[in-house]
Formats: sequence, C-alpha cells, structure tokens
Amino acid sequence: MITAGIDIGVENIKVILLQDQKIIGRGKGRSGGIGRLAAAKAVYEGALKEAGLAADKVEKVFVTGKGKFDLEPIADDILTEPVTLAKAVEFLSPDATAAMNAGADETMVITYRGGHKIRELAINEKCAAGAGSFIRRMARRLEMTQEEMSAAPPVAPGGTYINDGCVVFGELDVLSLLNKGMSTKEIASAVIFTAVIRASTVVKEITVEKFDKVALVGGLSQNDAFVQALEARLGMKFEIPAEAEYAPALGAALMAAGWGAELYVDKPEIPTVFQ
Repeated sequence: MITAGIDIGVENIKVILLQDQKIIGRGKGRSGGIGRLAAAKAVYEGALKEAGLAADKVEKVFVTGKGKFDLEPIADDILTEPVTLAKAVEFLSPDATAAMNAGADETMVITYRGGHKIRELAINEKCAAGAGSFIRRMARRLEMTQEEMSAAPPVAPGGTYINDGCVVFGELDVLSLLNKGMSTKEIASAVIFTAVIRASTVVKEITVEKFDKVALVGGLSQNDAFVQALEARLGMKFEIPAEAEYAPALGAALMAAGWGAELYVDKPEIPTVFQ
C-alpha cells in the first residue's frame, strides 16, 4: 500500500510517500500563503517524481499542519497536529516518553501515557510567531544564512539579550544592536537564545516531574545552535531521530496506511465525585 502524508505549515510544506512503512519519496517547499493548495500540489508532484510514481498509485493522502484545511480538495482525511506528532514519534523513537515539535510557527510538547496515548499537550503562547519564524526573520535582517545561524556560538554569561516576548520588539532590539556596531555573529547568538527561551517555556507548562526520553522533531531540530542552547537551558538531552524534519508528514502517511490506528488521546481521569 502506498500512502502520502502532507504537513503544510505557515512557512514550509513537507511531503512523505510511504510504502510498507518505508519512505520512497519526500518533498519540501515553501507554503505559498494564499496559494497553499497550488504550492502543496507542486511539492507533492516533486515527491512523486522522486519516487518514480504516478499520482494514481497513491491510495490515500492524509494532511496535517496549520494550512491543512486549504488542502481539502486533495485530502482523503485531515488530521490534527498532536496526533500526527504522536504517531511519527512512536514510529521513529518507540521508547520516547515525550516529544517536542519545534517549527516555524509553533512549538508543541506532548507526553505519553502507556500505549503511546497522549497524556498532556502544551503549545507556545508568546506572541504570534514561533521560534523558527523568528530565527528566519532575524537571519534576513542580519543577512545571514540558516547554516550560519545554526553555527552561532552560545551566549556568554552576562552577554547580549533581546526581547523574548514579542518579535516586533525583538527586531527593534536587533536593529539597535546593529546600529551600535555589534557583530552579526554575537547578535545571532542572542537571537538563538531568545528563540530557546520561547521554546523552553512550553516544556515548563508540562506537569510531569521527569522527562525520561524526549524526541525533538521539526525544522529547528536541524539547527545545531538552537538544540545545544535548548538542552543547556532545560538540562536535558534530546533524541533527534531520522526524518525529524518530516515527522508530522510521516505521521500522516502512517495513519493513512492504518499503522497503529488506535485512538491516541487517552480518556481523561475524572474524579470519582463527578462520575
């Protein structure tokens, strides 16, 4: 059985083609704003070309992500993001007790109960832009590539910090630092640290006392500076599985194939007095 999963986010589209639990094609591209459907079709066609497949060979297409409802014309089903995250991490890191998806718009953390059912869910609340969008926006302002941002050194103790509550104020801080003649490398480090603060607050919303094994997925799992600074701030080590950047799309493709299709959200624990 051949299935497809499409994760359409605010900035990027990821596509995974799956056959018998093996990835046979993948694609990545920009979301396209109001042209998301056309952009998704183009990325999907690229993944089909990589796999050497015609579209009619794909039995089911499941979609997820912030722009998922824009893809209704080509979707066999639409899935919510926590479910595809849980499915992908179960497949990629079966021993994980928690998962974090750090993307352009959203930072999401889930913890598992027995049987990989979702125990708890937390999502970023600060401002309207996620850590990934913030880093990309500041990289453009600093005229740096994403690879250069990924290589930014850690912020030194007592070093430069910028506003972590609002991206607009954060950008003003960056402009102020540039006007003062500070090096772009030092500012990049401050940008990464600010993104880490925004992401780490989501982890702190989780009530479990201990994270035994946490899988990190999403676009920022590929940013070395972000990962190292986040691990240092939280005092934990993340596992970054293969295909981490494509995890939600993979989760959607797995569910399209019927892999472990049991309900993923556990029944709430209701106090006896209310039963």
